[in-house]
Amino acid sequence: MYLTKDVPNEEYEPYNEPGFEGVLRRKLLNPENSSKQFALRTYIIDPNGHTALDRHSHEHGVYILSGELDVRVGDRQAIVRTGDVLHIASDEPHQFINRANEYAKFLCVRDFA
Repeated sequence: MYLTKDVPNEEYEPYNEPGFEGVLRRKLLNPENSSKQFALRTYIIDPNGHTALDRHSHEHGVYILSGELDVRVGDRQAIVRTGDVLHIASDEPHQFINRANEYAKFLCVRDFA
C-alpha cells in the first residue's frame, strides 16, 4: 500500500514545459512511487493560464475539482466546471484554458499503455 495526500496549492510544483503558462502539478500516484499501470495527478491552472495544445498515445480521464476551464479536444470545444468528467482518447489533441478570475483545479488519470 502507498498512501499520500493533496497539499496546499503553494506546495505544488510549477509545470514549466513549452506551451504551458501558469500551470502547477502534483504527482499523486505514478511509477516512481507506487503504480506501474497508471498515473494520477492534480493540476492547478491560474487565471489566464493554459496547457499546451498536446497530443499523446495514452488516454486521459479528467475530473474537474474546482473552477471553470475552456477545453479543446480535437475539433470540439466546451466549458467544463466543478464536477464535470471528461475522457480524452489516445492521440486526440487537447488543451485547457482558464479564462476565469480564479484558479481551476483538476484530477487527471492516465494509463501507461
